[in-house]
Amino acid sequence: MLTDQELELVRRATAVLDDATVNDNHQVSAAAYDARGAVFTGMNVSHFTGGPCAEPVVIGQAAAAGAAPLTTIVAVLARGMRVIPPCGRCRQQLFDYYPDARAIIRAKNGLESVPITELLPFPYDYLDYAPDGPPPALYVWDHYLDAIRSGTKRSTIRVHDPVAPGPVRLIFEHDDDPATTLTAEVTGVERRTVAELTDQDAELDGFADLGELRSALDSHYPGLVDSTEIDIVRFKTTG
Repeated sequence: MLTDQELELVRRATAVLDDATVNDNHQVSAAAYDARGAVFTGMNVSHFTGGPCAEPVVIGQAAAAGAAPLTTIVAVLARGMRVIPPCGRCRQQLFDYYPDARAIIRAKNGLESVPITELLPFPYDYLDYAPDGPPPALYVWDHYLDAIRSGTKRSTIRVHDPVAPGPVRLIFEHDDDPATTLTAEVTGVERRTVAELTDQDAELDGFADLGELRSALDSHYPGLVDSTEIDIVRFKTTG
């Protein structure tokens, strides 16, 4: 269910089609609010070279006008005046420009406003891969946070989760609080099978013995067998 303001944005996008010269080259309109409440509109430009959808036209209009960051966007198809979701390319562009924005889409129970991150749950964030970008993220169960902080847990076992030596961010996601991030250095990675784990591996991983470690692994990775390949990742925290 939309707010009155969001519903008005749908009307503004529809009004663009009412006033436009709709033809095979121009079939979709879009409208967006910026953070100051200004509205920007645009039409798609269909072309054999891959002309832009309506959403990037709106992004350009907003940039040309010196707009604040866009907060909500909607696209409408002329045929039936139906609200349509952003295509994959537009989702990526919206994430890159305005990762906190919302898109109005038609869901099972009618129009809804959803975060761009829900439409693109595994985005390619180019900033993460830039030469000066942040270290790779390594997600760790938040119950291990205290053990890692105290130094009793100095390794983690990963299944099908490649890690390379060097700086990393250890990220601990919590149910009700923002994630905790620790900086660390991966000092070594050793490939083995589950059957080759030892009591020493368990101790470095913060467990009393191999049986306790295997029990924890079975809960994290259901379906493990002795022949499953694992990576033993040794690390030290750096901040």
